[in-house]
Amino acid sequence: MFVYEKANSERLILHLHGFASNAKSSKVKALRDYASQSRKFSLFCMDMDYHTTTTSGVIEILDTLVKGFKSRYKKIFLSGSSHGAYVILNYIKLYGEGDIDAALLFAPSYSTLQLILLQEGAEKCAKWLRGEEELSIYECETGMHITIHKDFAKDIVENSYEIISGGYVNFPQETPVSIVIVHGTQDEIVPVEHSKIFVKKVKVKKYIEVEDDHRLSKSFVKLLYEDRIFEIFD
Repeated sequence: MFVYEKANSERLILHLHGFASNAKSSKVKALRDYASQSRKFSLFCMDMDYHTTTTSGVIEILDTLVKGFKSRYKKIFLSGSSHGAYVILNYIKLYGEGDIDAALLFAPSYSTLQLILLQEGAEKCAKWLRGEEELSIYECETGMHITIHKDFAKDIVENSYEIISGGYVNFPQETPVSIVIVHGTQDEIVPVEHSKIFVKKVKVKKYIEVEDDHRLSKSFVKLLYEDRIFEIFD
């Protein structure tokens, strides 16, 4: 499934949902409504199915989307939630400025693999880490049971995709594009401390903390309509 709201002929938001989410998420609905009402940008989001492939595969798809849309829009902004933001950060690391103008990240996962290992335990994940079998997990945020591709972990390790590992931030201090980060202080999925570590090392355009959970369920609509979060890049 994909969502494509053509509300502005010059500016596009390309949104990447979270790990166990899809294009039907509440954030995507809110973004689509805001795009339709404000006419300040068009919106595209598609089901990324992160767990059925590798991060390298998803980054390649993202690059294809960006290059394709660049032929139609003057400005492309990436928006990402949780693991979607993880993919965006790695995309920026690999491609630099490229064809995108800025990125807005909501409760970014900087260490998706480490978070999975903490939740599931090293013993359960041993064969998966070696790429020998798939990993079945219970995704506590959504209540879903999902199966992760056998090469998912191996791909992350081999390509050094973890943005934060052992306290080290694997990202350039001077960002090639403007980055805005929003993180909830009550996040129980990705600790807000991870964003604090990141912004101490990396010079982002703006860092915003809100009293909210991982989904930003209480504050996301306010960020759109009252705080006009996407207008930071105007």
